[in-house]
Amino acid sequence: MPYFVFGQINLGLISVYTWGLLVGLGFSAGYLLLLHSAKNKNLPPEKIAGLALAIFLGGILGAKNLSLISLPGGIFNNINLFFSQDSGAMFMGGLVGSILLGGIYIKLAGLVFWEIADLLVLPTALGIAIGRIGCILINDHQGAVTNLPWGILWPDGLLRHPVGVYESLAGLILFGIFWWIRKREFVTTNGLLSLFFLAAYGAIRFLLDFTRESSGVLADPRWGLFSVSQWLALLLVFFSVAIARLLKSGKRQA
Repeated sequence: MPYFVFGQINLGLISVYTWGLLVGLGFSAGYLLLLHSAKNKNLPPEKIAGLALAIFLGGILGAKNLSLISLPGGIFNNINLFFSQDSGAMFMGGLVGSILLGGIYIKLAGLVFWEIADLLVLPTALGIAIGRIGCILINDHQGAVTNLPWGILWPDGLLRHPVGVYESLAGLILFGIFWWIRKREFVTTNGLLSLFFLAAYGAIRFLLDFTRESSGVLADPRWGLFSVSQWLALLLVFFSVAIARLLKSGKRQA
């Protein structure tokens, strides 16, 4: 595939940035799906709207802060770049931020944490699938060099992995898988569905990051052997599996 950047849509005097548009569409689609699922469980829609806002804010804060932490000099020397697009935004930070701020809201709103966590699985997967289309359109993730026929021929003359395509497909595949297993007997305990999802996404993200360029200006920040996102993905897998084992153990004892 030839290299391309479809960064914005010009509508007369108005310019719509494709990445922001697709991320917004992904979040909106996820919210509507969450609202529908919550309605089936007779959960108050106003509390779901508040939860969506908390997740949105947590995602922004987490994504920006992790990006600043990963820059040379750390967050304190780069705090002035918080509102700058030059600092970037990291999905894994957004995921962690959403979990933390969303969890606080769930507690304050008197909702059941694991029940809500399970309801968020399909909306999250759908949001990833749609939002990552924005990454495809702007080609902002430089892939590692590849000989595969679907590689993108970058301006440097090298054929590289289409990272955005992989990420979007991962969200779509996870959506299909968890749509199928959400009512299976082995995930009837509240929390197991969401923990299995986080473990699955963490494992997939860890592997997919090997298709990204590991050095150069456009490479993701690295801590030793792995990228920052890979380390967080490993922690996500570890904690998700550990908590799932505790939940299953607690159910057997009950």
